[in-house]
Amino acid sequence: MTTAPMQAGAEKALQLSLLNALRSDPNIQAFLGNPARIFDGESDQPIFPCVELERHDVRPNGSAGHAGSTHTLTFGLRARAGGRAEAMRILGELRRVIDAFAFSSEGLRSVLSQTVYCDVMRTPDLREFRGVIRARIILDEVVA
Repeated sequence: MTTAPMQAGAEKALQLSLLNALRSDPNIQAFLGNPARIFDGESDQPIFPCVELERHDVRPNGSAGHAGSTHTLTFGLRARAGGRAEAMRILGELRRVIDAFAFSSEGLRSVLSQTVYCDVMRTPDLREFRGVIRARIILDEVVA
C-alpha cells in the first residue's frame, strides 16, 4: 500500500497538475487572461474575473490491498462585469477541462475525474457574482 508521505506527494502533484491544466487551456485564458488568473492563495487583490482553489479534501478509498484516494477540490469564481452569464460560461470551461482531466504520478493514476457541483449566485453586496465548482478525482494504485 502507498504510505502517508507518498499520498501527500501525490496530493500535491495532482493539485499542481490540475491547476496547470486549467491555467494552460486557451478557452479559459480567453476569460481569465494569459496566464489565467487561477490562484491557490497567491493573490490578495485579484483582478476580476478570477478563480481560486478554496479546498482540497482527500479521503482514502483503497480496496483489495491496493492504495487509492478520493480528492474533492472546490474552486471559487469571482466575476463582476459580465454578470451571471459570464460566470456560467467560465464555469462551463472549467468543467470541460476538469471532466477531461487525466493524471498519473508516483504509482497512482486517475480513474475518474468529474464535476459534482456547479452553481453561480450573486453576492450579498450585489457587486459581484460568485461561482462554485466542485470536482471529484479518484486515484488508484497502478498494479504491475
